Amino acid sequence: MMTSVPPHTPSASVPLFVDLDGTLVHADMAEEMLARGMRSPRAMLRGFRAWRADGLGGLKRSLWAEVGLRVDLLPYNAQVLDYIKGARRAGRQVILATAADRAAAEEVAAYLGLFDAVLASEPGRNLKGPAKLEAIRAMTGTAPFEYLGDSTADLPIWAAAAYRGFARIPSAARDLAAQADHVTLTPGPSDRPGKGRAIRRAMRPHQWSKNALVLVPLLFAHLYTDPASIMNALLAVMVFSLCASSVYLVNDVLDIEADRAHPTKKNRPFAAGHLRPRTGILQAGWLMLISCLVGFGVLGVPFGLVLLSYLALTTAYSFVLKAYSTVDVIALALLYTIRIVAGAAALGTFPSPWLLTFSMFFFLSLAYLKRYIELSKAVGNARLPARNYWASDMTVVQTFGIANGALSLLTLAEYVSSPEVVTRYNTPALLWLAIPVMMFWTYRTWMWATRGKVGDDPVVFAMKDKISRITGLLVIAIFVLARYLNLDWSTL
Repeated sequence: MMTSVPPHTPSASVPLFVDLDGTLVHADMAEEMLARGMRSPRAMLRGFRAWRADGLGGLKRSLWAEVGLRVDLLPYNAQVLDYIKGARRAGRQVILATAADRAAAEEVAAYLGLFDAVLASEPGRNLKGPAKLEAIRAMTGTAPFEYLGDSTADLPIWAAAAYRGFARIPSAARDLAAQADHVTLTPGPSDRPGKGRAIRRAMRPHQWSKNALVLVPLLFAHLYTDPASIMNALLAVMVFSLCASSVYLVNDVLDIEADRAHPTKKNRPFAAGHLRPRTGILQAGWLMLISCLVGFGVLGVPFGLVLLSYLALTTAYSFVLKAYSTVDVIALALLYTIRIVAGAAALGTFPSPWLLTFSMFFFLSLAYLKRYIELSKAVGNARLPARNYWASDMTVVQTFGIANGALSLLTLAEYVSSPEVVTRYNTPALLWLAIPVMMFWTYRTWMWATRGKVGDDPVVFAMKDKISRITGLLVIAIFVLARYLNLDWSTL
């Protein structure tokens, strides 16, 4: 929260100038527009041309015209808004003074209805630091004014202001913030997470459980008694977890606005303004580099190539494929199946075609389940943000999902009855027990989804749900017993 600490409240004649990025909103609009522009080569090309012609001001104008932002979804600083409302009640003039583009700033001002005027960047003029102070002085002359900001770029403005407000106190501004006679607002205790905590949350370590799929070939190749294979499999899980986290960071940067329109995703670190897009891209780069170095250098070229294929597909999904219905769920199923291929590559084996076929059908069912859950929360016949699905598609999506679940069970039944099983298992007939167990889990999960009990991610649900864990352990036990238990049915 913010705490007001004015020993002398500014009089009604003292205008209040308020910064936008990082002060009025917990975000940097220019960075977010650059992130949105990454999806559009045309927007980036036009932005580059505008930057060459008119500098940063031209770039911001071009990005706003090409991609823009929904100002109603921005993470506004509630305490700053309260302070502005208090100033207006006192009869003071309030001006939005920002380095953001004028069109963007005016739209924010119009949405809030709290500002008497706007000072902002134009093509050829980036209103930041000294340039902003010059614009303020052009309005006030030598008269006193109050400025509310958050960054080191605001130092010359704070120094010239009669009253200073701090949405955040940069280290270089501590001396100015210590001059209590001139300070009107300072940041107080906050429930907003620190940068390190926000980065860890954005990496989604709770999603690393999905990478247990990398261990599946260890089970089905029956190498779980070999220490070297176990170590390679666990290292592969770690590498995929770091790689997946880098992907989550990039996805969240690209999906900031779509996440803000979502009832729960709006609380993600980037959507909520806890992290800036550049922080996410930098951290993602480091994680990708580490995962590739370990993948190629320790686990070998085949594993490294599978890892690169995962990165290529997930990048294509983030930028293009997720916008196309059906294509998106196929891509999601492939991303899960690639984890199984990666686990086999780490062990120097190749996964069974039966396993790959089962995996594709099974994860297609879960991908459709994820879309079904999202559609069930849509209002009216609304379209999912950044997805080509409408609420009216829910029945079709449910049908496709259940059908693919049934196909995965059929694939499992065909595998159990195949000649290949006889050479791999001492008691292959036991494997038939896995089919009703998997049938129970598949149809129970879909039934629970219709009741709203699965959550946003069915894979995470499968990892956390007690019944799902018991089901998974039971299936593993069936395969292990079929491998080592030698039953002579003729004697029973």
